[in-house]
Amino acid sequence: MNNTSTKSSSGGFKAFLLTALSPSGILKEKKKQKWYLYLIYPAIGWLLFFLQVGIERYRQGMYTAWTVILVCFLGLAFGYVVVGIIGAILDFILSHNKMQTRFDQVVSLIAMSHTYMIFSLVLGLIYNLFGNSSAATFGISGLLCTLLPIYAGIRTLGKGRAFMPPLMATLAGVILLGSWQLILAIAG
Repeated sequence: MNNTSTKSSSGGFKAFLLTALSPSGILKEKKKQKWYLYLIYPAIGWLLFFLQVGIERYRQGMYTAWTVILVCFLGLAFGYVVVGIIGAILDFILSHNKMQTRFDQVVSLIAMSHTYMIFSLVLGLIYNLFGNSSAATFGISGLLCTLLPIYAGIRTLGKGRAFMPPLMATLAGVILLGSWQLILAIAG
């Protein structure tokens, strides 16, 4: 058995886990980030949230099985696209405020900040499977937990600009909540 491949694969998982738990570390790395791959992470989180919404509305007779699938697909797509857009908006604002940012780092930071949202939504899905309504509770809790790493990352970038982290985290939260409402409005 080759120990080097085992070490490198466990090292890769460890690096991913550290990045997932503390996304602001991305801002200190010099290497280019694969932001387009990191966006899969929030897409999965949004899918889990809308799966919970779909299950609850299906139980209430408001959604058909196909509507649940549609809502999950919209969550997956919006999670990828909207989080990328949020990253681009924040990168644009931060760079125009004379902060040293790179697009790939900012988008990766926003994407990997969804770790705690995914944890919350997995717990919510388990809770939901026992017949309890949980989508709003676990979704909002997860969203709020997502904003803290975004705040911490922007604070790392914005030394001496105390107003930027809360403004940018709030902007990200407003866009995320607005997008959730948009998906629910589309699904009816």
